[in-house]
Amino acid sequence: MALYVIGNLNAVLSLEHQKEIIRYIYNHQNEDGGWGLHIEGHSTMFGTALSYITLRLLGEGIEDDEEMAVSKGRKWILDHGGLVAIPSWGKFWVTVHIIWPAFIT
Repeated sequence: MALYVIGNLNAVLSLEHQKEIIRYIYNHQNEDGGWGLHIEGHSTMFGTALSYITLRLLGEGIEDDEEMAVSKGRKWILDHGGLVAIPSWGKFWVTVHIIWPAFIT
């Protein structure tokens, strides 16, 4: 998220690195559509929100993959109260992602 916010995502991460990050996140999605704080953890709002946002920042669309992982992640977030249910440190990252680009453009 930080690389995206400061505008250096593509300068620091090659397309191959970005593809591997996407693959890693997809491979660790839980069956319920969410992600945990670690690869074997149960789904949490923090883990799911950060994984979902990362996929979106890396260019993944809601229906881009065959398994519909991004769509399932979005559904998990909405079914569990939306981003208002994320812990305060998650709210910080979401806020930085939304507000900061407006200040640097």
